Amino acid sequence: MTPERRPPLRIGLAGAGMISHYHLVAWQRDSRAEVIALCDPDLARAKRRAAEFAIPAVYSDLDTMLAEHELDAVDIASPRETHAALVEAAAARGIDALCQKPLAPSFAAGEALAGRVAGKARLMVHENWRFRPWYRSLKRWLDSGETGPLLQADMATLSSGLLPDATGRRPILERQPFMAKEERLMIAEVLIHHLDVLRWLFGPLRIVSARTAHTLPDVRGETLAAIFLETAAGAPVTLRGAMDAPGFPAGTGDRLEVVGSKASALFEGMELRLLGAPGRQESFDFARDYQGSFDGAIRHFIECLISGAPFETDVRDNLETLRLVEEAYAAAALAAAPGRSAPK
Repeated sequence: MTPERRPPLRIGLAGAGMISHYHLVAWQRDSRAEVIALCDPDLARAKRRAAEFAIPAVYSDLDTMLAEHELDAVDIASPRETHAALVEAAAARGIDALCQKPLAPSFAAGEALAGRVAGKARLMVHENWRFRPWYRSLKRWLDSGETGPLLQADMATLSSGLLPDATGRRPILERQPFMAKEERLMIAEVLIHHLDVLRWLFGPLRIVSARTAHTLPDVRGETLAAIFLETAAGAPVTLRGAMDAPGFPAGTGDRLEVVGSKASALFEGMELRLLGAPGRQESFDFARDYQGSFDGAIRHFIECLISGAPFETDVRDNLETLRLVEEAYAAAALAAAPGRSAPK
């Protein structure tokens, strides 16, 4: 049977929260796979989401779903604290998995999980940020040599989303209430995406120093972070983020400057420009292309399931992103310690 004529892959989705909507839209846009079952501990929420996307089977737990359906893969879009257990449950049955980031709450936990599931099933981490169309275009420019070797890069994401709006509400917490209680927030929840993009664009990175700040007493984790990195060739790369920046939009938007030896590149305000001869510009739509990043990640997962090709964001690749997250927190803690300085 040719790949074009094979029956759709049978997919089960774990998690019916906010992010599951984007996953399900992406699954419905690819005829090579079909979500046939959904589970969530909140059965009423699971039923609502299943009805929205005409999913025939609904469960309150993954084990029952796996026992009653012969699935080709599971898509884990549940809260972070459940990821490891759900990945292991699928792997125990030899079922491949796509798991939302973070794979685990720490590098050590992620590494241990990777060891436990190795050889049992294939695992891809859903790091959809690098599948955003503007970063895919920039990657092509870099790989084709249009910018030349990297001299330096600076990436920033600034938002006012944790500050009260005119109604007294905090927009980010309205959308994702769990963020108020996360002990590791700016780096582990937000900048983890950017760290993944930067190491994908520029190759292996190491942490030189980092700073964090807790600026809002009713938000447990750090709300501001700055990380200084360098490439294997010694090119400096900086990453900055804040969710309490007055005057900036409530939504998170990225800005990336890349300085190469032949040309520079700038992504800002949904436009990607190649600066220098020959100049070039591409424009993007955030709402459309935000969904497009989920489409791209899930399309890649499907293609690799069918072909057997390695996942771009397999567990070993993702562990390198988790390592940078862990080292950034360690560097920030060292810098904050009385009488201590950052490592050289």
